Amino acid sequence: MIKQIVNKKRLWKLVGYQPTPQQLSIHDSTARFRINCQGRRSGKSYSAAYEILPYLLTPNTRGWIVSPSYNLSQKIARIIKEDIMVKLKLPIENKKEVNGDLYYMKLAGLNSEISVKSADSPESLIGEG
Repeated sequence: MIKQIVNKKRLWKLVGYQPTPQQLSIHDSTARFRINCQGRRSGKSYSAAYEILPYLLTPNTRGWIVSPSYNLSQKIARIIKEDIMVKLKLPIENKKEVNGDLYYMKLAGLNSEISVKSADSPESLIGEG
């Protein structure tokens, strides 16, 4: 796993994210694999977006947002897109959007990119390192 360079708690303060105690327990875990077992409307997708953000701001990284459907992946992607483009006003080198939905974004100067994928078509998940 790539070590994040950005201090996530400082970044969260900058973008206005205040995790609940349940979300913070997931964020603070050092386990390689984490399962966020919370109820409906508890902020699982929201906290996932803020867990991803510091890694996206780390140079030379590539990440995927993968959910059972594109609709679920887009919930996370919308948060990231707003934070990157509106709150942080970071320059975008390249992005792919369809009807306002983000499918790919590469940050200028950082060489970091994120792709939005769906597990409902597993063949689209094959081939990348």
